[in-house]
Amino acid sequence: MDFNAEYMRLLDLQKFDPDELDYSILERHVDILSAMAEMSNSGISVFDMYRRNHPFVSRNFGRLFKYDLSRIKDEDVDYFDLQIHPDDFPYVMRNGVTGLRCCMENKDILSNGKLLTEYRINLSGQWVRVVEQMQPLELDSRGNIWLALSVLNISPNQAKFDHVDSRIWNLRTGEILPLPVYPEYEEPAVNLTPREMEVLRLVRDGYLSKEISDNMKISVHTVNTYRQRILEKLGVSNSMEAVRVAARMGGDS
Repeated sequence: MDFNAEYMRLLDLQKFDPDELDYSILERHVDILSAMAEMSNSGISVFDMYRRNHPFVSRNFGRLFKYDLSRIKDEDVDYFDLQIHPDDFPYVMRNGVTGLRCCMENKDILSNGKLLTEYRINLSGQWVRVVEQMQPLELDSRGNIWLALSVLNISPNQAKFDHVDSRIWNLRTGEILPLPVYPEYEEPAVNLTPREMEVLRLVRDGYLSKEISDNMKISVHTVNTYRQRILEKLGVSNSMEAVRVAARMGGDS
């Protein structure tokens, strides 16, 4: 299962009328969320499901998680994804897609649910466990999830990490529920994301990192991070080996 493609499919099911989206609502949220981020010592962000970007990221991401705010502004979702441990990323994606689908199909969860996920991020060169809470912040007049809220905290549990864990918290009942099981969402293999495959194809075609950067309109640093994650996921030591392994997997088309 390509969970990036499935995520986009779910987003495409939501039919927005841009004339009905009042962005002054977002502006009012920003002041409240900025204050909340400082008081709770949490990294808070908002994702716009219509524009598919983050219109708000609290400034304390730099202080709390050492994130580069200028790169967040330039690279948006790519930058956040690259901070997640490569072993955890496929499961974070799978669970996030499962949570979104559950939210879209269950009105009680849509109105009262919060997805809790524990995984690892890169904090100054070390992998640190974090807990992310995600929930709808604003729906449009048709009931589509327009703005989604994310609250990120360092987990109080920094013991040895076993697996990505996700649960749904029903705020109305107080219940903590397991994620629903969708048979078509198989256990994710350690595979390459579409962006990583794009980088690998360009490497195969002889492009250098700077040329890949220009081609994909991302920073050279991001290109090199993608290249390193490709090597780690495929268990190889250089790019040419990665190309050969991907070819055997049928992933270089």
